[in-house]
Amino acid sequence: MRDSPQVTLKHWRTFGTAEWSHVKNGAIGLVLGSLVPVAIFYVGLQTWGFSIAVVLVLSWSALVFLLHFKRTGRADVFSATTFGFACVKAAAGLASQNTLLYLAWPSLENLVYGISFFGSALLGKPLLALYAQRLYPIPPHVRASPAFRRAFVIVSAVWLCGHSLRAVLRLWLLATLPLEVYLIADTVAGWPINGSLVAITAWFPLRELRRAGFMSVTPQPISTADEVELAIEESAPTTV
Repeated sequence: MRDSPQVTLKHWRTFGTAEWSHVKNGAIGLVLGSLVPVAIFYVGLQTWGFSIAVVLVLSWSALVFLLHFKRTGRADVFSATTFGFACVKAAAGLASQNTLLYLAWPSLENLVYGISFFGSALLGKPLLALYAQRLYPIPPHVRASPAFRRAFVIVSAVWLCGHSLRAVLRLWLLATLPLEVYLIADTVAGWPINGSLVAITAWFPLRELRRAGFMSVTPQPISTADEVELAIEESAPTTV
């Protein structure tokens, strides 16, 4: 009879300071490396023009990448990929001075991301797992398990479909809307797609790992102080 996997993956309700710090740093890296550049480009374009906006976005991506590298001693997956694509996109935009080409470039990035995620998952080295690990602490032996690899093949296929849809939607908006409206509409239109992809990535692999026995179905015991804190959070009034 085969031994069941050792339960070593923590339920999020049992996270301590170190685990929540891991999640917080990952979320900050995502915001600083992926979302802020959109706002910088919009403000720069409206205030100083296209070339300055491109340089500002590139400078911001470089700053985020270098600050994280200096603080941790390693490249962050969010800021590094954003900076890499920003360099290529900036070079194409500045060389052509074509705003439409610059704004259409992320559609190519979407396809590159989607194909890379799915292809690497089929080869047993899912790149998408790097993003998941940045947001959720996963032990090395869990990452090496068949359940982990199977889960990320499915999730990577979903990302390929989502990124393909995002690329087509962006090109359609760019072709049909005025520039000022497009910058806002493209950001807003991407929220449901990106949010769904992040939610699936956070939920599905953990469900599969729980089924494989790497995580308890119910949260492990927590301290009295944590129980009080959770009770206060769950009973607090919320807005719709």
